[in-house]
Amino acid sequence: MAFITVAIFVYGTYLLTGHSLIWHLDGANQHLPLLEQYRSFLLDFLKNPSAGLAQWSWHFGLGSDTFQVYSYYTIGDVFAYLALLFPASKVALAYQLTIVLRLYCAGLSFCFLAKHFDFDRFTIVGGAMVYLFNAFLLYSNVAQPFFTTPFILFPLIIVALERVFQKRSILPLILVFSWMLISSFYFAYVLGIGAMIYVALRFFLYYKKRYASFKEGALVFFNLVFAAVISLLCASIMLLPEILAVKNSTRTGGVFANGLTFYPPYYYLALPSQLINGGNRDFYFWSALGFASIVFFAIVYIIQQRKKYPLLCLSFIISFVMLLLPFFGAFFNGMMSPSNRWTLLSCLPVSLAVCILLKHARQLSEKTLKIFSFSLFAYVAYICLTYFFENDEKVFIPVIFLFIFWGSLIALNTRVAAKLPRHLLFLAIILNVCLNAVYFEAPYNGGYADEMLPLNSYENLKKNRFANLDQNLPDPNTDFYRVSTISKNYYLGADYHLYNLLASKLYQINSYYSLQNKALGEFSKSMQNSQYEANIPLGQVSDRTILNNFLGVRYLFTQINQPNDQKIPYGYDLAQVSQRKVDPNGKTTKDQQTQLYQTSNAFPLVYFQTSVISSSAAKKMSATQRERALATSVVVDDQTAKDYTKATLATDEVIEVPYYIVSSRGNIVDPADLNKQDADETYKIVLQDPEQYGAGELHLEFSNIKYTPYTLREQLKLESQNASTDLTQGLLDQNKMLTSYKYFRYHVLQGSPDSSFGLTVTSSLGSERLFQPKQNALSFYKTVTSGTLNSGYFKELPQTLTLEPSKLGNYQFKLKIYVEKLGATYDKQVSTLQKNALQNLKFINNGLTGQITVNKNGILTSSIPYSSSWTVYVDGKAQKVLETNQGFVGIRLSKGSHQIKFVYHIPGVKTGAFLSLSGLILLLVVVMFTYLKKRQLNKKDK
Repeated sequence: MAFITVAIFVYGTYLLTGHSLIWHLDGANQHLPLLEQYRSFLLDFLKNPSAGLAQWSWHFGLGSDTFQVYSYYTIGDVFAYLALLFPASKVALAYQLTIVLRLYCAGLSFCFLAKHFDFDRFTIVGGAMVYLFNAFLLYSNVAQPFFTTPFILFPLIIVALERVFQKRSILPLILVFSWMLISSFYFAYVLGIGAMIYVALRFFLYYKKRYASFKEGALVFFNLVFAAVISLLCASIMLLPEILAVKNSTRTGGVFANGLTFYPPYYYLALPSQLINGGNRDFYFWSALGFASIVFFAIVYIIQQRKKYPLLCLSFIISFVMLLLPFFGAFFNGMMSPSNRWTLLSCLPVSLAVCILLKHARQLSEKTLKIFSFSLFAYVAYICLTYFFENDEKVFIPVIFLFIFWGSLIALNTRVAAKLPRHLLFLAIILNVCLNAVYFEAPYNGGYADEMLPLNSYENLKKNRFANLDQNLPDPNTDFYRVSTISKNYYLGADYHLYNLLASKLYQINSYYSLQNKALGEFSKSMQNSQYEANIPLGQVSDRTILNNFLGVRYLFTQINQPNDQKIPYGYDLAQVSQRKVDPNGKTTKDQQTQLYQTSNAFPLVYFQTSVISSSAAKKMSATQRERALATSVVVDDQTAKDYTKATLATDEVIEVPYYIVSSRGNIVDPADLNKQDADETYKIVLQDPEQYGAGELHLEFSNIKYTPYTLREQLKLESQNASTDLTQGLLDQNKMLTSYKYFRYHVLQGSPDSSFGLTVTSSLGSERLFQPKQNALSFYKTVTSGTLNSGYFKELPQTLTLEPSKLGNYQFKLKIYVEKLGATYDKQVSTLQKNALQNLKFINNGLTGQITVNKNGILTSSIPYSSSWTVYVDGKAQKVLETNQGFVGIRLSKGSHQIKFVYHIPGVKTGAFLSLSGLILLLVVVMFTYLKKRQLNKKDK
């Protein structure tokens, strides 16, 4: 009943305001569409098991290992299989129902653990409310539903570990560890470390004294290790391919802890108040706390009673230390960004501490109550002090409940306690978490509901995302092509981003998944694609013509009156338009219309090239030259390149354009020393004699970028000076004291000075931005020292471009501007390439087949993302697979007519299956041994 009551406030807030439980970002782009796709994937297999499971799909960006994508999101998620019970039209409903079911199961798991202690029913349920309804789960339970699974698993792991410590069966531990490893490799890593910390603390604080001999303790540890090994073996069929997928993904090679030794000042300022701020959504570095306010007193109580509860006390101390340093966040995040998602582990000891406080709420000593009072006023004083920096009104309700719980605890230990409701604190917890949920979600002042798709809009999105302009497009399975959109242009409302095209017949170049092909990322970086992210390796490739053509983009969807709607790549002609929606006030700039552009210059998926460029030679070329060379040659490793004709890039295909930079103050600016001291100062890039270059695509290649922010003192001084000379606000607005405080507060909350910056270049066609994220960007953090910005294809080059550095500071960079010539010569080169395409292309379950006839030796290349798990057969014989064009599958091909077959196999799955079979055999031995031992004990009892 308690869960239903709170759930009505948690989920009812969304529904009552017309919102679904589908988050506009990961929910609508990853979790739900992948669930639909996976359901269809399983049903296809069940209908025709002899065909086997598809191991490769062209629907994931340029194409991807199905296991690599599904393993992270669905395969190990037991709740995902409930979608099989629903018809295809109701999968969105199933997805939302399982969100609620997951949370309920997490509550049952906590109750199962708590029942092992001497707690009454209301005490356990009160702790469960704290365990379930905190800021971590209020966000992630809806945003990324499988984040709830660790909350189900961790209490079960603790119970299973205790059974082993008590020299009982290891079978439950094997089962729950196996579930943990299969469900998610990421959370298995976090929970595994958490389990090891628990084992160490529990042994040295408790069991070490209770084992009669070293041999007895060693046997317990042997059983723990044995159970872990069996679990690892049983889960290997999932785990080994997952490890290989992570190893060969774009996530590898990042800067440890994003280069941080300490967190920015705002993090430490906000951390104490986040403990009780249940409406908090800042999640600085994913330090998601936000519990019911009673947690504050529960922690104080445990610390005071540390001799009685050493394990809980020590866990709080360890958690506090880990929250202070980025090292621990990065360690728990697989040695990558400092993401404190490990805080999910702290929810269990915190909730158990609440149970303990509730149990002893009527037996608190006068000393304890004084400690509560002193701690409360010191804590509230700190929150009030930091409020002058944060101005976070969401902390008001938690502070009010602090005093409610404080007053209740005092009242329960007075003479009038008998007249008070028996479950006063329990009722206060229910009210606290309900109000936290409403404040967290209600669609005002940035409430979380604003990020949810409106009710039933997901189904409408699937049907009308391209305004029906995709209905008559050819089937890409018989006439292969891909589609894309224009950068920052395609707007569908609700802040939704069209990252993935699942549940569609079309193939898109953009993709957004946690594990992306590392080779694809290397290609994107070699082309200096400014839109590269580890989770989004291509984006819209900055609308660069040849990159779109190379990746097989035949159709582009755009929307009028949106950013970059004029920035159409060369060769793409308007083919169709949707019905124009006219602004009711007659403002044509607000009219809405979807447009479809088509080109005849899309490269085939697989084609033959005779000219090559060695990898070492490609590195010496500019990004624009490498891009232009895609139409005439293929990049291969140096050894392979020795056997083929070397390509030469015509000097008139990529031409460097001289320029100079001038500031709005009339000064010529040196890009090697650009000092921005005024936020209002702007810069123009002036092209010299642009008319002599004719038509072309204009690229700005930045390299050796270095940004040095001013010190905090310097920034404050500059901004105060600029504000004092700004006469546009009027004489009476010259408030120096307020201005100084405003800028000081701003920079403290922004973590200034920091290394983030942005360089935006704007032309008459649109804008592109090169930016260095802040270190709190976590998984989206990257180190930016170079990048190519595409200003668009011009029939006549512009006289000037606008350059806008985002922040005050010193910028140093090298800039070369190139015009990439695209016209009849390029069209002819593409036509030749298309004639050399693999003929009679047919897609098979895990690859493709075709025929080709060539009159000389060369390289068969493609836009299929490279993996060593591809096998290419030429006339039935397997050939060595090459990595071509710095990220794609290719092979050597000799003169003559050939039958070609590409086949993909999931790496590590055979070895993983063998190891899992071994683990299952060992598990069977353990089951038999446990059964025989139990039977023997029963005989003795008789």
